[in-house]
Amino acid sequence: MSSPADLAVVIPVWNDAEGLARLLDQISRISAISQVVVVDDASERPADPEAMGWSAERLGADLVFARNAQQRGAGYARNRGLAKVTANRVLFFDSDDRFTPEFPHLMAELPREGFDFCLFAHADSRVAGAGGWGPLPGDERLWERAGILGALNEMPDAARPELIQLSAYPWNKVYRTGFLRETGTRCTEIMVHNDIELHWLSFLRTERILVSDRVAAVHVVDQHGSRLTNRSGAERLEMFRALDPVARAVAQAGPDYTLPFARFAMALFHWAGAQIAPELRPAFATRIRAFLAEALTPEAFARIADADPDLARRINARLAWRDVAEAA
Repeated sequence: MSSPADLAVVIPVWNDAEGLARLLDQISRISAISQVVVVDDASERPADPEAMGWSAERLGADLVFARNAQQRGAGYARNRGLAKVTANRVLFFDSDDRFTPEFPHLMAELPREGFDFCLFAHADSRVAGAGGWGPLPGDERLWERAGILGALNEMPDAARPELIQLSAYPWNKVYRTGFLRETGTRCTEIMVHNDIELHWLSFLRTERILVSDRVAAVHVVDQHGSRLTNRSGAERLEMFRALDPVARAVAQAGPDYTLPFARFAMALFHWAGAQIAPELRPAFATRIRAFLAEALTPEAFARIADADPDLARRINARLAWRDVAEAA
């Protein structure tokens, strides 16, 4: 099935004019893309595509540029970009990430309507750097447990609790623009972890998800750079502004998502705890304890303990952190 050009790509950019130029060059060769919305998040030097020599004619797509007066983070930039989208489908893509040759094939197969979003597979630069291909091992296991899904199919209900646990990236999903607007599903406007709410609430609010095992993008990670993901300050504590509404939605969605969300949250706490500055770790631990105490009812914890005793043990250790610290 051939789908006409009807896809907006929203690109937040911060101090990455070089990456943006590479991405725009890729986009200029993808005929399915009809609109590009670049939102510069107060870069030191504005990454204005027109000033870089890009026009709608050269790009082969409508071009919209906006610049934030002060740095607000990628979540705010994506929301601002979404408000300017006129296409029926939208993809949020980071300036330093890359499309693969599979992406045009995915778009040729994807319908304009009749779905809320399409989740597609991706590769991670850290895996590629080690000589492999595909996502990080944890995400790869989730794809394997979900089963062989094919180039484009409707996601089986049984696969949703597995695939909702994938890393909460915004750029591995093509959304129906109307779905995001009708449900009010957006990024959290915080500096880091802003895509958690978008990812989880997309799964929990949707009626129909399409899924493709085409590896259509490469997520590029600079582990020693100045990107937002490498920050270690108090902005890490803002993650609970994203987690709280997700926890409420999970509680309403039913027991199928209790264990997946607990696993996701605990893995996030472990990862972020290694990133955050040492002097902030006690405050972080206190926030985790309060979050778990609020989010997990006794019934929910009992289900977790029955299905995954080790996870329940680790949750208990987090809940008991203050008592242990005070005793010490």
